[in-house]
Amino acid sequence: MEEQSIISEFYKMDNQIPFELFGDIHLITLGIILGVSLIFSFTARKYYDENTFASFEKTLGYLLIITELIKPFFLVEFGDYHFTNTVPLHLCHITSYATGLFLLTRDKRFFDFAYFWGMGGGTMALLTPDVQFTFPHIDFVSLFSSHGLVFFTIIYILVVIKQYVTFSSLINAVKYGLMALPFAYILNLIIGGEPGYEANLWYLMKSSEGASLMDFFPVFFQQPPFHVIIVIPLSIVIFLFLYLPFYLFEKK
Repeated sequence: MEEQSIISEFYKMDNQIPFELFGDIHLITLGIILGVSLIFSFTARKYYDENTFASFEKTLGYLLIITELIKPFFLVEFGDYHFTNTVPLHLCHITSYATGLFLLTRDKRFFDFAYFWGMGGGTMALLTPDVQFTFPHIDFVSLFSSHGLVFFTIIYILVVIKQYVTFSSLINAVKYGLMALPFAYILNLIIGGEPGYEANLWYLMKSSEGASLMDFFPVFFQQPPFHVIIVIPLSIVIFLFLYLPFYLFEKK
């Protein structure tokens, strides 16, 4: 118990090093995630056999799901969080579930959601993370480990399993996101929370503190819920860019 208390106090210290966007630690972390993802996947591709890699893929699938479900307990214990603002139903969490479920079921609909929201929103979260402090702060470790794992898995699915993406995949990703949007907003209202610890699923109640593409838009459209007017078409444009390589491959 004493050791746990020491660890908890370490993570809750106020004198953590502020996070620097595209600073050395940020760039090194991005390089590690990208390098490991590409090297592992292109190496595994040479030796891939569905039966041989079945156990690895199931383990990876369960890992994606379980880590998101137990993450709130670590954040509450070691970070400045309450359970109200750690409900694991953010888009990034749902993307992790969808990615894991694809590995466990091979249901293409899960990957349709995972690819576009994971490579679109997830990659944006890696490039412009919503964190105040750098490594080894719990926020930094939590965000980059979970989003990095999703990025690694999506690259693996594309390169090793060779899962294809179609225009209907894009339509499904948009459709599922729009269907879930009102439920996320209602959940925010139901969960509530003390000031500073309110539920903010999908950032529908207040804007992200980290840098993002929204910073380039007028202030009015940066404030929830009006930001949805910009976010929805912006997401569709990003999805179209993500689909473009597959479209060009089809044409070729």
